[in-house]
Amino acid sequence: MPAYAADDDAKPACDRACLEKFVKTYLTALTSHDPSRAPLKDNLKYTENQSRLPIGEGLWKTAERLGDYQIYISDMRTSQAVYMGNIKTSEGWSMLTVRLRIVGDKISEVETIYPGPAIGGSYDLGNAPATLGKSRAALSAPLKAIERRDRWQLIQAADLHYEGIERGSGDLVPFGERCIKIENGVQLIKNPNFESPVRSPMGTKLPNFQSMGCTEQFNTHVWDTDTITDRRYSVVDEERGIVVAFAMYNQYAKGPCSMVVDYGPACPNSIVPPYSLAIAEAFRVRSGFIEEVESIFKVLPEQRLRGIW
Repeated sequence: MPAYAADDDAKPACDRACLEKFVKTYLTALTSHDPSRAPLKDNLKYTENQSRLPIGEGLWKTAERLGDYQIYISDMRTSQAVYMGNIKTSEGWSMLTVRLRIVGDKISEVETIYPGPAIGGSYDLGNAPATLGKSRAALSAPLKAIERRDRWQLIQAADLHYEGIERGSGDLVPFGERCIKIENGVQLIKNPNFESPVRSPMGTKLPNFQSMGCTEQFNTHVWDTDTITDRRYSVVDEERGIVVAFAMYNQYAKGPCSMVVDYGPACPNSIVPPYSLAIAEAFRVRSGFIEEVESIFKVLPEQRLRGIW
């Protein structure tokens, strides 16, 4: 069962401006390599890519500056906020997700997803983070009242996205016609210029899955090999219609090749053992339909069905 955000009786302790100020203060401390500049609780829980680290380690040693691609998502009900954007480190450009939980006037939790610079392999999306400009305006704009849904409907829409992957059904997912998905800085829906790193063992020419729309792509069953476990819907921004999910996305958990409708098996260019992605995804839902997805993930060296949250 997915883990949901706090119950309806939770009272906001910090408004949007307050939460965003915490995020900006934290990020300034991060890029300054100085944890003392952030209001951190003594018993802070800090993680990077589903591994616990002491504060000041990991990205704290390499972060240099934020890029122009910046998304702020606030959940006033649970006093949590998420930042998604690009970041320059001493290792190169990367994407970054940071989730903060605020208790009183201190940060009590920091969950970080940091892919690191592209290093090749089946999930090499190139140096996209270095070339990104401003983020999509829709992810920073409030919805009209008639377009909004309550937090539980937003969570349900996001969870159906994962059910659609596991069941090979785009029809199960409330995708809007305008649905666009960006993964680690690369648009992987309606992008004819990006080819999937998969092949047919029988030599059949496969379609370009990334040129398809969201529903069409899911209905091909190209993701049938994958599962999504340890789903958490930690941050829900009802005003903007955004829910942020954290999960373990398990590549090839059900086998090395998917069975694509009308085409037969589709396999990676070289068979690899199952592995997981530590993933954060923001879903913007307008009038009940998913129209924007922002995905940031770290490829882990092995399969892990559960994180540490």
